[in-house]
Amino acid sequence: MKLSTRAIYSLRLMIYLADHADRHTPISLKEIAKAQNLPFRYLEQLVVALKYAGLVKSVQGKQGGYTLARESTEIKALEVVEASMGHVELLKCLDTDTPCSFRDVCTSRRMWGMIQAQITDILNEYSLKDLSEEDMRAQLEASWDDDVQDAPIICDCKSESS
Repeated sequence: MKLSTRAIYSLRLMIYLADHADRHTPISLKEIAKAQNLPFRYLEQLVVALKYAGLVKSVQGKQGGYTLARESTEIKALEVVEASMGHVELLKCLDTDTPCSFRDVCTSRRMWGMIQAQITDILNEYSLKDLSEEDMRAQLEASWDDDVQDAPIICDCKSESS
């Protein structure tokens, strides 16, 4: 299973909003695009789904932008992922509404179902606050020694494609 670019960028957008919620003012997509090095036009598409899911609120006008619809502690990563790409599913046959002629004899179906359940459980365990870039950075810096602080970033999620 590969997480879509939509889901990854949506999480980054939402975490940015969570990290800056203390400003109590809407944040423009231009600011988010610049700060997160994400395509502005793509963010415009993503916020539509996030707004429809009730995760963000928009404010119109010159000082307009977006805010979280709820506290960052209340919004789970699973909600963001599902708002951006739909239900998390490893295999279509795990859906009970999908007809599968091998359902009764498939020896690996149970394993795939358990894997899917663990993925969704983990995504549902983490709130935006838990994923806060500022909080994570502070925790890492507190635990790193001087040599590790200068270590290169290993994962550059913005280069992944959907």
